[in-house]
Amino acid sequence: MTLPLGQTRSRVARDHAMIGPDSHVIAALPGWRQTQGVVLISPAMGAGFTQYIAMMGPGSVSAPPQPGVERFVFVRDGAATLALDGKKHALDAQGYAYLPPDAPHEITTDNVASLILFEYRYQAREGVAPPKALVGRAADRKAQPFMGDPDAMLANLLPDEPGYDLAVNLFTFNPGAALPLVEVHVFEHGLYMTRGRGVYRLGDEWFPVEAGDSIWMGPYCPQWFCAIGKAPAQYLYSKNVNRDAMS
Repeated sequence: MTLPLGQTRSRVARDHAMIGPDSHVIAALPGWRQTQGVVLISPAMGAGFTQYIAMMGPGSVSAPPQPGVERFVFVRDGAATLALDGKKHALDAQGYAYLPPDAPHEITTDNVASLILFEYRYQAREGVAPPKALVGRAADRKAQPFMGDPDAMLANLLPDEPGYDLAVNLFTFNPGAALPLVEVHVFEHGLYMTRGRGVYRLGDEWFPVEAGDSIWMGPYCPQWFCAIGKAPAQYLYSKNVNRDAMS
C-alpha cells in the first residue's frame, strides 16, 4: 500500500509504538558483516530491550550481543546456520534459537535469510540456575488454547522455568478471535506480526495491523487484540518474566 506523501502508519508514544514497514529505514548493523537491518524497538524510545530485523545475504556473519545480553533469534524467511558449542544447526523459516548471555555463537548464511531478533539484559537471581541455550522449530511446539479458547492458540517457544527471564511465544488467532480482556500488567512486550491482519488497542489508541508490523508495549500499557479478515492472524512476541518487580 502506498501512502500519500508525508503520511505514515507508524506511531510512537510514551508507553507504546506501532512501526509499519512504510517507515523502515534500512542500515548496516554494527559488527555484523554484509548484513543490513532495521532497529524496530530500542532503549532510545524508552524500551528496556531491543527488537530488530537482520537481513542477511551470502557471506553474512552475525556479531555477538553486548556483554550480559541474552538473544532470541527467529527466522522470518530463508535459511541460516547457527554455530554453537562446536555444533552447527540449520535454521529454516520459523526456526529459532535462544542464546544465553555471553554464549559464544555465530549466525551465517550461504544464500539469504531475514531474522527477527530480541535482545534483553539478563537478570540473574540468587539460587536460580542460569538458562541454557536452545534451538527449535515453531512447528514442533504444541500450541494450547489461550484461556480455553480454541480459536486463539498459544505456543511457548521457551521453557517456563525460573532460570529463563525471557518468554517468547507465537500466538495464532482465527478470524474474529480476540484476547478475552484488555491486559494491563508489569510485563513489557515486543511484537512482530508474522501473518494476517487485526486491530490492536494500545493505550487509548486503536491500530489496524498486518503482517510486517511491529509493536512495543511498555509496562502497564493497556493492550488488546482482535483478528480480522478471512485468514488467521499470527504474531511473535516477547516479554520479561521471572524478574523481581523492584529491579
